[in-house]
Amino acid sequence: MFTAMLAYGQEVGEEVRGEQVFKIHVVEKGNTLYGLHRKYNTPIDAIIQENPGAAEGLQIGQRLYIPVTRPEPAGVIHEVGPKETLFGISRAYDCSVDDLIEANPGADQGLQIGQKLVIPTPEKENETRSNSVDRDSTRKDTSGVRYEVNFSDSIVNYEVQRGETLYSISRRFMVSVDTLKGVNELRRNKIKPGQQLIIPLKKERVERVVVKSVKPTDTIVQDSARPTFKQKEHYRIIVLAPVKIDQNREIVKSTYDESSRLREVSDIALDFLLGVEMALDSLERLGLNAKVEFVDTRGNEAVVKKVLENEQDVDLIVGPFYPKLVEYTAKWCKENKVRMLAVTKVAPTVLKHNPYVYAMIPSELTLVAAMAEYMALKHADDNLFLIRGNSEKVKKRNRLFQSVYKQFLPDSISNMIRLVNVGSESGRELSQLVDEDTANFFIYLSNDVQEVMRFVNALNAAKNYTPRLNDAKMVMVGTQEWLNFDAFNTYYRNRFKFHYAASSYLDYYTEKSKAFVKEYRNAYGTDPSKYAFHGFDVMLGQGAQMLLNIDRSKGIMNAFSLATIGREHGYENTSAFISKQENYEIHLLRILSKENSFGFEPVEHN
Repeated sequence: MFTAMLAYGQEVGEEVRGEQVFKIHVVEKGNTLYGLHRKYNTPIDAIIQENPGAAEGLQIGQRLYIPVTRPEPAGVIHEVGPKETLFGISRAYDCSVDDLIEANPGADQGLQIGQKLVIPTPEKENETRSNSVDRDSTRKDTSGVRYEVNFSDSIVNYEVQRGETLYSISRRFMVSVDTLKGVNELRRNKIKPGQQLIIPLKKERVERVVVKSVKPTDTIVQDSARPTFKQKEHYRIIVLAPVKIDQNREIVKSTYDESSRLREVSDIALDFLLGVEMALDSLERLGLNAKVEFVDTRGNEAVVKKVLENEQDVDLIVGPFYPKLVEYTAKWCKENKVRMLAVTKVAPTVLKHNPYVYAMIPSELTLVAAMAEYMALKHADDNLFLIRGNSEKVKKRNRLFQSVYKQFLPDSISNMIRLVNVGSESGRELSQLVDEDTANFFIYLSNDVQEVMRFVNALNAAKNYTPRLNDAKMVMVGTQEWLNFDAFNTYYRNRFKFHYAASSYLDYYTEKSKAFVKEYRNAYGTDPSKYAFHGFDVMLGQGAQMLLNIDRSKGIMNAFSLATIGREHGYENTSAFISKQENYEIHLLRILSKENSFGFEPVEHN
């Protein structure tokens, strides 16, 4: 009887009426309108219009006629090029990695050069992918009415029957194999009769919604891939920084020396500006003719507004520092078609639909992706563990890490990352994972100091748990934010050879660094901080590229490989410095970017 039920499959044939093709689908337990919409790539309202009773709820055994299209799948077709990844492609087309995988089954197993990928349409990109209660899928029809499907979660405990596979169960309940594996903590696809599985289902409610017309937004012409200006005889540059002179009277009185104590932000801003000034001197020697105005924003939006409201013929704005000021300046630059160098960390929303903004510091997700690439290229044959997180932010980073890792995993290696819990403070659970015959990498992508230190202490306890682990190689992988945690001291960093992806790397012993320090001392009578290096690198690198069309992507402390985060959006620096601490020193392991075109010689350490 069970065999007969399986044979009574979901899709039992198709029917053609005129030029329209219909898939004939027989409803099984667990089917939903949302699932049918995703399975057949057909709008929910179209399914309901052909099957009016479906709006009242699906019945097991009910026969549905699903209108489908024969042509190529909807969306842009992208041909995979060398070194391209799902993450990079998703950023280029402003969609998620999950959407790409869904539109291209099997893409998560690896991409091939020349492979054709379907890029999800905006409708698909806007669908909510979380497991929250209010998940919906909507589409407007020609009558101005759409059907809105709201979901609430439910769980089914299911017993595996003879002959079933994880794939057949996923098809039956319209839940992805990855979801089933994640919910049931399965490491492999193999299951056996009698095994109990948890099936997450969605209960749906269908409502008619009247759709109001929306005025279309203006489109933005995408900037060129290489941020180079049309050459001019003379340029105008404005540099915005919160020096806050009115709060540091020593500067006004010209009594500033090594004994002065400036406000911290002022100190940073002043160092940055001195680095910019040195870069402008270098640019002048390269042939730049520019009028440069330095503005003390005092951290006040009103000051920035007053400066910019009457400005004309500005070619480039550098800064400002504070998030609110960055947002205002970015909006002004978009309206006035002026380029802007964002020199501090900026929210991704600042770059959305604004091709005039260039973020000089890579985002956290870019750094996570770079570390995943490095682990796949260098340590895929080692023992790798990804620590589960409690927050949605960590879960999102973990999914990205796993996806990028798969893309760069060599064909000859099938080793995957194991997702594990921190366990108890005794370290017992972590100690049981360690293999003494290989390197063991424990990766945790949280920036919460309490959660991080709980993990660090547990791993330290695991190292001490049994004498057999005294000589075991246990490596800790985290984020550059950990370096700011006082509790995460040098002892832990050295004991576990702390690995992280950073936005910059400064080696004072290179010839470039020593020459810069010498020139800076001669000019200002003091040593440069890392903010002075940053100001110099940003102004020289981007000024030379944009204004003079001269490549200066290799800085002293920074490297620049700018890539748009999506069509009609701004640019982000994709450079990541993979580093580790060992023997009380920070060692550069490799520099990665979207292009990998810096010409740096990788510094490899065992």
